[in-house]
Amino acid sequence: MAYHLRCRSAPAVHEFAQAVRRALPVRDADEPRPNGTELVTEKPLERAAPNRIRQLRWSLGGGYVLVLVLLLVTDAGVVPGVLWAVAPGPIAAGGLGVYGGWQLFREAWVLRTRGITVEGRLQRSHFYNGVEQYTYAYVDSHGVRRERTGSDGGAERVEITYDPADPETTKVGRRTAGQLVFGAVLILLAGAVLVAGVAFVVMGMAALVI
Repeated sequence: MAYHLRCRSAPAVHEFAQAVRRALPVRDADEPRPNGTELVTEKPLERAAPNRIRQLRWSLGGGYVLVLVLLLVTDAGVVPGVLWAVAPGPIAAGGLGVYGGWQLFREAWVLRTRGITVEGRLQRSHFYNGVEQYTYAYVDSHGVRRERTGSDGGAERVEITYDPADPETTKVGRRTAGQLVFGAVLILLAGAVLVAGVAFVVMGMAALVI
Protein backbone atom coordinates (compact mmCIF):
# COMPACT_ATOMS: atom_id res chain seq x y z
CA MET A 1 0.00 0.00 0.00
CA ALA A 2 1.32 3.43 -0.94
CA TYR A 3 0.34 6.88 0.31
CA HIS A 4 0.88 10.16 -1.51
CA LEU A 5 0.89 13.33 0.58
CA ARG A 6 1.16 16.87 -0.75
CA CYS A 7 2.26 20.03 0.99
CA ARG A 8 3.34 23.46 -0.23
CA SER A 9 6.08 23.77 2.41
CA ALA A 10 9.26 21.98 1.31
CA PRO A 11 10.87 22.07 4.83
CA ALA A 12 7.72 20.57 6.34
CA VAL A 13 7.76 17.79 3.75
CA HIS A 14 11.41 17.04 4.49
CA GLU A 15 10.85 16.91 8.27
CA PHE A 16 7.82 14.66 7.85
CA ALA A 17 9.71 12.30 5.55
CA GLN A 18 12.60 12.11 8.00
CA ALA A 19 10.23 11.31 10.85
CA VAL A 20 8.64 8.52 8.83
CA ARG A 21 12.04 7.11 7.91
CA ARG A 22 13.08 7.02 11.57
CA ALA A 23 9.87 5.21 12.51
CA LEU A 24 10.25 2.51 9.86
CA PRO A 25 12.26 -0.61 10.71
CA VAL A 26 15.62 -1.16 9.06
CA ARG A 27 15.83 -4.68 7.59
CA ASP A 28 18.87 -6.84 7.15
CA ALA A 29 20.50 -7.16 3.75
CA ASP A 30 19.57 -10.86 3.61
CA GLU A 31 15.85 -10.22 3.89
CA PRO A 32 13.96 -10.35 0.56
CA ARG A 33 11.79 -7.34 1.30
CA PRO A 34 13.20 -3.84 0.64
CA ASN A 35 14.24 -1.52 3.40
CA GLY A 36 11.29 0.59 4.51
CA THR A 37 13.29 3.82 4.68
CA GLU A 38 14.12 3.55 0.98
CA LEU A 39 10.43 3.65 0.10
CA VAL A 40 9.97 7.14 1.51
CA THR A 41 10.72 9.63 -1.25
CA GLU A 42 10.42 13.38 -1.64
CA LYS A 43 9.44 14.92 -4.96
CA PRO A 44 9.02 18.65 -5.60
CA LEU A 45 5.69 19.56 -7.13
CA GLU A 46 5.74 21.22 -10.53
CA ARG A 47 4.20 24.62 -10.55
CA ALA A 48 1.22 24.91 -12.81
CA ALA A 49 1.82 27.14 -15.79
CA PRO A 50 -0.21 30.34 -15.66
CA ASN A 51 -3.35 30.35 -17.75
CA ARG A 52 -2.42 33.10 -20.16
CA ILE A 53 -5.78 33.02 -21.92
CA ARG A 54 -7.54 33.66 -18.61
CA GLN A 55 -5.08 36.42 -17.77
CA LEU A 56 -5.71 38.02 -21.15
CA ARG A 57 -9.48 37.87 -20.61
CA TRP A 58 -9.17 39.49 -17.20
CA SER A 59 -6.87 42.17 -18.60
CA LEU A 60 -9.22 42.97 -21.47
CA GLY A 61 -12.23 42.96 -19.17
CA GLY A 62 -10.51 45.24 -16.68
CA GLY A 63 -9.43 47.62 -19.41
CA TYR A 64 -12.94 47.66 -20.86
CA VAL A 65 -14.52 48.53 -17.51
CA LEU A 66 -11.87 51.16 -16.77
CA VAL A 67 -12.46 52.98 -20.06
CA LEU A 68 -16.22 52.77 -19.57
CA VAL A 69 -15.93 54.35 -16.12
CA LEU A 70 -13.68 57.10 -17.46
CA LEU A 71 -16.16 57.86 -20.24
CA LEU A 72 -19.00 58.12 -17.74
CA VAL A 73 -17.23 60.26 -15.14
CA THR A 74 -15.48 62.65 -17.52
CA ASP A 75 -16.86 65.19 -19.95
CA ALA A 76 -16.50 62.81 -22.91
CA GLY A 77 -20.26 62.73 -23.42
CA VAL A 78 -23.03 60.14 -23.24
CA VAL A 79 -22.84 58.93 -26.84
CA PRO A 80 -19.18 57.73 -26.72
CA GLY A 81 -19.96 55.91 -23.46
CA VAL A 82 -22.98 54.18 -24.95
CA LEU A 83 -21.04 53.22 -28.07
CA TRP A 84 -18.22 51.83 -25.95
CA ALA A 85 -20.69 49.88 -23.80
CA VAL A 86 -22.39 48.18 -26.76
CA ALA A 87 -19.17 47.64 -28.78
CA PRO A 88 -18.46 44.07 -27.48
CA GLY A 89 -21.79 42.87 -28.90
CA PRO A 90 -21.18 43.67 -32.58
CA ILE A 91 -17.50 42.74 -32.28
CA ALA A 92 -18.33 39.27 -30.94
CA ALA A 93 -21.24 38.71 -33.32
CA GLY A 94 -19.32 40.03 -36.30
CA GLY A 95 -16.23 38.00 -35.48
CA LEU A 96 -18.20 34.77 -35.13
CA GLY A 97 -20.09 35.52 -38.33
CA VAL A 98 -16.91 36.17 -40.30
CA TYR A 99 -15.37 32.97 -38.96
CA GLY A 100 -18.48 30.92 -39.78
CA GLY A 101 -18.75 32.44 -43.24
CA TRP A 102 -15.10 31.75 -43.93
CA GLN A 103 -15.50 28.13 -42.86
CA LEU A 104 -18.45 27.68 -45.23
CA PHE A 105 -16.69 29.45 -48.10
CA ARG A 106 -13.43 27.55 -47.60
CA GLU A 107 -15.17 24.17 -47.41
CA ALA A 108 -17.15 24.83 -50.58
CA TRP A 109 -14.06 26.11 -52.40
CA VAL A 110 -11.99 23.07 -51.41
CA LEU A 111 -14.71 20.64 -52.49
CA ARG A 112 -15.18 22.56 -55.72
CA THR A 113 -11.49 22.55 -56.67
CA ARG A 114 -10.24 19.16 -55.49
CA GLY A 115 -13.28 17.24 -54.22
CA ILE A 116 -14.01 13.68 -55.31
CA THR A 117 -17.59 12.48 -55.74
CA VAL A 118 -18.53 8.91 -54.85
CA GLU A 119 -21.73 7.02 -54.14
CA GLY A 120 -23.04 6.90 -50.59
CA ARG A 121 -25.54 4.41 -49.24
CA LEU A 122 -27.90 5.15 -46.39
CA GLN A 123 -27.02 3.21 -43.24
CA ARG A 124 -29.34 4.65 -40.62
CA SER A 125 -31.20 7.78 -39.57
CA HIS A 126 -32.08 9.37 -36.24
CA PHE A 127 -33.45 12.59 -34.80
CA TYR A 128 -31.12 15.03 -33.08
CA ASN A 129 -32.58 18.22 -31.57
CA GLY A 130 -35.71 17.66 -33.63
CA VAL A 131 -33.82 17.39 -36.93
CA GLU A 132 -33.48 14.08 -38.76
CA GLN A 133 -29.88 13.06 -39.35
CA TYR A 134 -28.81 10.64 -42.08
CA THR A 135 -25.68 8.50 -41.97
CA TYR A 136 -24.23 7.43 -45.32
CA ALA A 137 -21.37 5.02 -45.89
CA TYR A 138 -19.00 5.44 -48.80
CA VAL A 139 -15.62 4.15 -49.93
CA ASP A 140 -12.92 6.70 -50.71
CA SER A 141 -10.34 6.52 -53.49
CA HIS A 142 -7.97 4.53 -51.24
CA GLY A 143 -10.57 1.83 -50.57
CA VAL A 144 -11.26 2.99 -47.01
CA ARG A 145 -14.86 2.80 -45.83
CA ARG A 146 -16.06 6.03 -44.28
CA GLU A 147 -19.30 7.46 -42.95
CA ARG A 148 -20.89 10.86 -43.26
CA THR A 149 -23.68 12.09 -40.95
CA GLY A 150 -25.76 15.21 -41.56
CA SER A 151 -29.21 16.58 -42.18
CA ASP A 152 -28.78 16.45 -45.96
CA GLY A 153 -30.06 13.46 -47.88
CA GLY A 154 -32.86 11.02 -47.22
CA ALA A 155 -32.61 8.84 -50.30
CA GLU A 156 -31.18 5.34 -50.21
CA ARG A 157 -28.31 6.36 -52.49
CA VAL A 158 -26.78 9.81 -52.90
CA GLU A 159 -23.64 11.40 -54.28
CA ILE A 160 -21.12 12.41 -51.63
CA THR A 161 -18.31 14.82 -52.42
CA TYR A 162 -15.32 14.69 -50.07
CA ASP A 163 -11.88 16.27 -49.78
CA PRO A 164 -9.19 13.60 -50.29
CA ALA A 165 -6.77 15.62 -48.15
CA ASP A 166 -9.32 15.84 -45.33
CA PRO A 167 -12.00 13.15 -45.63
CA GLU A 168 -13.98 14.74 -42.78
CA THR A 169 -14.88 17.59 -45.16
CA THR A 170 -17.89 16.24 -47.06
CA LYS A 171 -21.23 17.26 -48.51
CA VAL A 172 -24.14 15.54 -50.15
CA GLY A 173 -24.21 16.28 -53.88
CA ARG A 174 -21.84 18.01 -56.25
CA ARG A 175 -23.07 21.59 -56.25
CA THR A 176 -21.10 24.10 -54.20
CA ALA A 177 -22.09 27.41 -55.81
CA GLY A 178 -24.86 28.09 -53.30
CA GLN A 179 -22.58 27.47 -50.33
CA LEU A 180 -19.90 29.68 -51.87
CA VAL A 181 -22.33 32.55 -52.32
CA PHE A 182 -23.84 32.12 -48.86
CA GLY A 183 -20.40 32.05 -47.23
CA ALA A 184 -19.28 35.17 -49.11
CA VAL A 185 -22.47 37.06 -48.21
CA LEU A 186 -22.14 36.03 -44.58
CA ILE A 187 -18.54 37.27 -44.51
CA LEU A 188 -19.56 40.63 -45.96
CA LEU A 189 -22.53 41.15 -43.63
CA ALA A 190 -20.74 39.97 -40.52
CA GLY A 191 -17.67 41.95 -41.55
CA ALA A 192 -19.76 45.12 -41.66
CA VAL A 193 -21.03 44.40 -38.14
CA LEU A 194 -17.47 43.76 -36.96
CA VAL A 195 -16.22 47.00 -38.50
CA ALA A 196 -19.06 48.88 -36.80
CA GLY A 197 -18.06 47.43 -33.44
CA VAL A 198 -14.44 48.42 -33.99
CA ALA A 199 -15.61 51.91 -35.00
CA PHE A 200 -17.52 52.18 -31.71
CA VAL A 201 -14.32 51.35 -29.85
CA VAL A 202 -12.33 53.93 -31.79
CA MET A 203 -14.96 56.61 -31.15
CA GLY A 204 -14.95 55.84 -27.45
CA MET A 205 -11.16 56.00 -27.21
CA ALA A 206 -11.06 59.16 -29.29
CA ALA A 207 -13.52 60.84 -26.90
CA LEU A 208 -11.07 60.26 -24.06
CA VAL A 209 -8.05 61.51 -25.97
CA ILE A 210 -9.55 64.57 -27.58
